[in-house]
Amino acid sequence: MALTGELILYLFKTKILKNSSLTRDIVNLRIAAPEDFCRKAAPGRFIMLGNDNNLSDPLLKRPFGICNWGKNWFEVVIKMVGKGSRQLGLLQEGALLSVHGPLGEGYPVKNSAPVRNHDESVIMVAGGMGIASIASCLLPTAVNDEIKREKVLLYGAAKAEELVLLDKIKECRPNLRIETITDDGSSGRKGFVTELLKTELQVAGNVTFACGPEPMLKSVQQVLQEFNSKGFLSLENRMACGFGVCLGCVQTIVGDAGSGDVKSAKVCTQGPVFPAEEVIF
Repeated sequence: MALTGELILYLFKTKILKNSSLTRDIVNLRIAAPEDFCRKAAPGRFIMLGNDNNLSDPLLKRPFGICNWGKNWFEVVIKMVGKGSRQLGLLQEGALLSVHGPLGEGYPVKNSAPVRNHDESVIMVAGGMGIASIASCLLPTAVNDEIKREKVLLYGAAKAEELVLLDKIKECRPNLRIETITDDGSSGRKGFVTELLKTELQVAGNVTFACGPEPMLKSVQQVLQEFNSKGFLSLENRMACGFGVCLGCVQTIVGDAGSGDVKSAKVCTQGPVFPAEEVIF
């Protein structure tokens, strides 16, 4: 069923087509979906996902970024950290799910979006599970003609085994340069992904897309300010509904230009992607 308003929102029951284990607690689900839903998918958008076999415990759906999609399927990556995510991550092929989406405003990858300068290269920055959001700019065939200016993927995680989706990304983007960095030095060098970003920003004409934990995004924002560089941050605020009713995901952002005021934005409908200079952490 589709609800029509300012955005089109699909609510439907579906099934898991495949559950692929990426690590002992991270899985990649491929989920069947209507073609109309898949046509509305776009880099940076997300869905709310629930276990249709048990809709009361936990009661609320969980938000997950759409990392890849095709004609009649889409994929999400789930890290099993709590009751809801573990319940979903353990479901196998054929299990029933409840979905609503696609939701939110994604990355400006189209020619009509704010990134219009063809001399600019796009730096992708992922921290931890933020790779799911960034992968939506790299994996789907549907976006191949929309974002050909990617320069590099900078990917940081706690340890090497948590650097997921890299094989898929390399297969889809064989010419993409990928730099990794880990907290323990088990892949790439030891450190934080913002250290790699500082190196990339030495060259002018870059725009950055970033997703990861809030401390990482705050550091990315500071680096972008330091280099007077443009960027977009995909926030990972907690949310309960996904369509702007519960107000659980509200984020403080700058107010109208020149006013000096601040205002509240609903991450689920006005985001999750915001211009980096607008977000107030």
